[in-house]
Amino acid sequence: MKWIRENIGFIPSFSVYERQVSLIEESVESNPDLCVEACKSLIEGICKAILTNKGVDYSKYDKFQVLVRVTIESMLTENDSYGNELSEIARRISSVAQKISEIRDSAGFASHGQDIEHISISYSLALLTSRITDVIGGFILHFYRTHSDRGTSRILYQDYESFNDYYDEQYPIFIGDIPISASEALYSQDIEAYKEALLLYQEQLEKGEIDD
Repeated sequence: MKWIRENIGFIPSFSVYERQVSLIEESVESNPDLCVEACKSLIEGICKAILTNKGVDYSKYDKFQVLVRVTIESMLTENDSYGNELSEIARRISSVAQKISEIRDSAGFASHGQDIEHISISYSLALLTSRITDVIGGFILHFYRTHSDRGTSRILYQDYESFNDYYDEQYPIFIGDIPISASEALYSQDIEAYKEALLLYQEQLEKGEIDD
């Protein structure tokens, strides 16, 4: 799960999915049914988190493939090069994701009771599913982090470490001799002001007015 892990490293709030990534890696050979179960759960969780961050109500998307497609398309704009092609890729990716969901539903280890003659998923199929999951999840996370300024409504403090450090250096706060994080205080007390300060910081970075 190299691509997913790589992108999680850039988005600390998504580190909660590290446990599922490890579960997939550990169970792909020892418990293929559980591996496929975790693959579907991981993609679903990533999509729901991104849509929530962007203020999109995902409850109306009852099909797994629609959830995946909407997640990708929510990050596209009219100005994207090859936007139509990206939309088509999103549609095809969602179809692959749907097949993972169907495999999971027919052979799910944890969520569905199975008869004693149930035929388990093979190691080869679990391995293929895990690799496909890394491609789908890795692409979604990569696209999200490189387009994170597009319509984001939920800002998570831990995802903006460089800005937080910069803001703390610019506006040091002390209570007695104890240093207090100005960025964390701003985030906790006035999230809209935090967003405005973050946006200004990002604009200044792009113009080369400040160093990252």
